Amino acid sequence: MYLAKIARKEEANFPNATLIEEEVLLPSAKVERAYPRFSPDGKELAFIEDRNRLMVMNLDTKKVRQVTDGSTWYSTGGGFDYAWSPDGKWFTLEFIGNKHDPYSDIGLVNAQGGDIINITNSGYTSGSPRWVLDGNAILFITERYGMRNHASWGSLNDVMLVFLNQDAYDKFRLSKEDYELQKELEKEQDKTKEDESKKDKQKDKDKKEDTKSTDSNKKLATQEQSITEQKDNNLCNQLEDILQKINGVGNVKVLITYSQTSQTVPLYNEESSQKDTQEQDKTGGTRKLVETDVKREVIYQETNGSKTPITQSTVSPKVEGAIVTAQGATNTNIKADIIQAVEAVTGLASHKIQVFAMSEN
Repeated sequence: MYLAKIARKEEANFPNATLIEEEVLLPSAKVERAYPRFSPDGKELAFIEDRNRLMVMNLDTKKVRQVTDGSTWYSTGGGFDYAWSPDGKWFTLEFIGNKHDPYSDIGLVNAQGGDIINITNSGYTSGSPRWVLDGNAILFITERYGMRNHASWGSLNDVMLVFLNQDAYDKFRLSKEDYELQKELEKEQDKTKEDESKKDKQKDKDKKEDTKSTDSNKKLATQEQSITEQKDNNLCNQLEDILQKINGVGNVKVLITYSQTSQTVPLYNEESSQKDTQEQDKTGGTRKLVETDVKREVIYQETNGSKTPITQSTVSPKVEGAIVTAQGATNTNIKADIIQAVEAVTGLASHKIQVFAMSEN
């Protein structure tokens, strides 16, 4: 493998040069190196070593690194197609993706080396990958949709594109006007997200400053938990008293489950403000944006130097299910009586009430 340069600076090009300087790169009598390609910045040189490994040499330091290890190309008849990305950070290449030689796929691999990303994975022959659309898509040929080469000669190829990001795909499929409209919409969505983020930060700041609201929330949460536990105990005790009085039930224990806790709703002072803004887009249209800001503050009452929130209403917890253990539950008739009694008190459907025989221990 040689590096050739024009010796005389005054000569414009290779075809008309009268003197060429040649430099042997990585001289070796045992290793075969071919198919060289310069990186976009001209600082590195990619090549295929021993017909199956993609390598890169730094032209300054002459250091060589391995990009692929040769395990993804089986043919020894020559090299394979590959191409640098415009930024010099990636290669697209033809390789045997599923050990299905000679049917090749198109891959993507980091220029520093690593695993190959299979971007076609079709099982049919694909090749000749090229970077297009400023490095945002890869163009290649494939027989996957044409007359395929099924263990015989001859096939028909189509030219296909793989888009590497959503923006490139949108730009390709949309008209210029639709693409600009979509970009405007995305800008508006980004602005909305930014505004919401600012509002969230302001809310967090308000929460830190408003210690009273935090204290009231803690008190309300404690009240809700206390009310739920109290109602739970009361209902269980009442059911146990009633069920033990049914003939044949004997000793009994009841467990009630709830889908939500009791909720205490406090009274609030509420202030709201509204801001209207009119904006004009590139097409001459106008839109009206309305922002509404609502501030709520809990109303307290003070008793003996202690502040407690004034309660507007209390939402009772919802009963979700019941489990009953009873000595007489081995008898099917008594078991049915227990289910009917629990249905009457809790309003639960029978399939949400489970009755079991109580252990003698």
